[in-house]
Amino acid sequence: MKRKALIFLLFSLILSSAHVRAQSVGLVLSGGGATGLAHVGVLMAIEEGEIPIDYIAGTSAGALVGARYACGYSPVEIKSYILSDKFIKMTKGATTTEQRFLLREKNDGASMLNVAFSKDSLFKKSLPTNFMTPAYLDYEMLRIFGTTGASVDKQFDSLFVPFRCVASDIREKKSVVFSEGNLNAAVRASMTYPFYVNPIRIDGKLLFDGGLYDNFPAHVLYNEFPVDYIIGSNVSYNASPPKEGDVISQVSNMLMKPTNFELPCEEGIIISPNTSISTFDFSNAQEAINSGYQSTLPMIDSILNSVNRRVSSTEMRQKRMQFLKKVKPLQIDDISTSLSQQDEDISFIRKSFIRDSIPNLLSSADFTKRYFRAYATPQVKYMYPTISRSSDSSYQLNLDIRKEKPFELSVGGHFSSRPVNTAYIGLSYFDMGKGALQLHGESYFGKFYGSTKVELNYDLPTTLPLRVSPYFLLNRWDYFRSSSTFFEDSKPSFLVQNELYYGTQLSVPLSNSERLDLDFRKFQNEDEYYQTLNFSSSDTADITLFSGESVIFSYKHSTLNRKQWASDGSFMDLSFRYVQGKEQSLAGNTQNEDYDVRKFHRWLNISIEGQHFFNLSDLFQIGIYGKSVLNSQSLFSNYTASILATTEFSPLPDSRTLFMTEYRAPQYAGGGANFIFQLTNFIDLRFDPYIFQPFKTIEQFDNGTFGYINKFQPPTIMAGASVVFHTPIGPLRVSTNYFPKQSKPFSTQVSFGYVIFNDRAIR
Repeated sequence: MKRKALIFLLFSLILSSAHVRAQSVGLVLSGGGATGLAHVGVLMAIEEGEIPIDYIAGTSAGALVGARYACGYSPVEIKSYILSDKFIKMTKGATTTEQRFLLREKNDGASMLNVAFSKDSLFKKSLPTNFMTPAYLDYEMLRIFGTTGASVDKQFDSLFVPFRCVASDIREKKSVVFSEGNLNAAVRASMTYPFYVNPIRIDGKLLFDGGLYDNFPAHVLYNEFPVDYIIGSNVSYNASPPKEGDVISQVSNMLMKPTNFELPCEEGIIISPNTSISTFDFSNAQEAINSGYQSTLPMIDSILNSVNRRVSSTEMRQKRMQFLKKVKPLQIDDISTSLSQQDEDISFIRKSFIRDSIPNLLSSADFTKRYFRAYATPQVKYMYPTISRSSDSSYQLNLDIRKEKPFELSVGGHFSSRPVNTAYIGLSYFDMGKGALQLHGESYFGKFYGSTKVELNYDLPTTLPLRVSPYFLLNRWDYFRSSSTFFEDSKPSFLVQNELYYGTQLSVPLSNSERLDLDFRKFQNEDEYYQTLNFSSSDTADITLFSGESVIFSYKHSTLNRKQWASDGSFMDLSFRYVQGKEQSLAGNTQNEDYDVRKFHRWLNISIEGQHFFNLSDLFQIGIYGKSVLNSQSLFSNYTASILATTEFSPLPDSRTLFMTEYRAPQYAGGGANFIFQLTNFIDLRFDPYIFQPFKTIEQFDNGTFGYINKFQPPTIMAGASVVFHTPIGPLRVSTNYFPKQSKPFSTQVSFGYVIFNDRAIR
């Protein structure tokens, strides 16, 4: 009897030990884009049930959520990140304030379409490989995964929870399983949805979204880890059969292999959250998370019946704290760069981060600032960051860089039902070595406006980044009754302005969105005008020549979301301009008496202009705009010449195509509001009223003389109403403008493109 009892006890112990051993729990998370965020809700319910997770494998969105959990973050912390503005901006590829670098932003004028090319690919243009800009996505992947991955020596088994993710090698037509390496790169590769975000290269292989070949890596989890019970969270499905008239279904079947969504073992359960959001609808992440949580709750009892281990929230919190203590904050002490053309010099990028004369560690904040500054360099097409541990407390930054093609052709302009049509063409040459160089030439062609500009921008990777920009510019404005419509005859030109100027501008940043400019220039202006409306094409105009020098010191800030018709962000421009020069004014044959006047002028112009938008809701924004000018300008030889030298108030783009004396004064303040109703993501309905208040005006008196009047004059208003369709290459709009003192106060036009001109010489 005792012997039977011992045998029974031994047998029970064997079964019990087998049952204990069978408590190794694995979690597999499918891909699915925004629907994959349901995995966060699944994790929340699992932890509430005190169910342990020993191993994780994921694809695409499942890789993102799984890696975050494997790095020691709780489901609540993951949810908080998923619902943050940072995550939403990352998924949209949005340009954030910190991502932009105003100093190196291209001044692309009225361009609408830019095509980069090289000498050997002049007639060969490939389709774009990504819809969204990846700079912020790649930065976030490094920020949330880089230090953790490097702290465990890039071994995924040493993470808080051992982890695997998969990507797709489209050349070999097979999955690639990551068990080691740069964690941020592995997750980024697994998330690389074709044509939405560009692929990255790891170990020489160009990798795409893991969901192409394995959208539910349950077999990876089973083969890589000693799991006995698998919890699967699946929000994906295989593509439907291709249809004759459905290109998307055809491409999906060409790219994707059918996935086996079954578990490779009998011990396990599959949770299938049901959500109605689409693949890229990341703004409804909360709905996806809720669906994952609600779908898991009914499954908890079944899981608890099979898994008898429990891990309390207190124990999990302590374990996470112990693990995260090992992860050192980002401090960079060295940088390495790699480039496909190994013989090329790209020391400019390295010195933009760390300079040999400055041995101090690069902090996380400094890295963020310099990363986006380097990325904003026009000569850089793409830059992928990874880090490696170089000591117990610091890291080495590794940058994989792709240079932009050396040439860029730009075309654009403004095409309108009014006679102010202008075509634009520009050509740029880029190079980068110890410095970053851009040589740019452009021309505007049109009856109303013509311009030629040549500019050289040279960026130096000094302690405080410096840009040196010598330039040469010609401008011509021809105000030929430009308020008429395309169907009306226009009279001969009554005012033509020609400008020639050249100089050098020095620019330094105050922050990524602020810069200081110091500009030295020489100029020569020639204005041809009639001082009467009774003239014909055979008459000769009066002429005023003004040549001299100008020095401008200015502060600029900008976070506007568009170069014209903005609806978000802010800008400010504060400038101090000193002007001196010689005037020569000559009479035309419409004057009663001949004259040849020569005078010397010098003055100081102080100008401040700003705008800020408030997002009151997803459908409605309000902007506030203001501008003020103080000018000590002396009078020219006649009224018209004096008015022409003053600064105009032209907040509406179309007002810049009209010569209206009622909005010109040497000293004034103006302002207004922008009421923007966002009908869709691409269509805005705008109402833009403004008021102009002069403090000091130049008036022409009844006796034919003219002079300053130093008192407040009655204010003048202007207003515009527009429907603007923001196409991928430029704004298409219908606008009605109101200028009450014009002979035709209301004017309506249909136009496509940008009303953008090069800077004036002094005005």
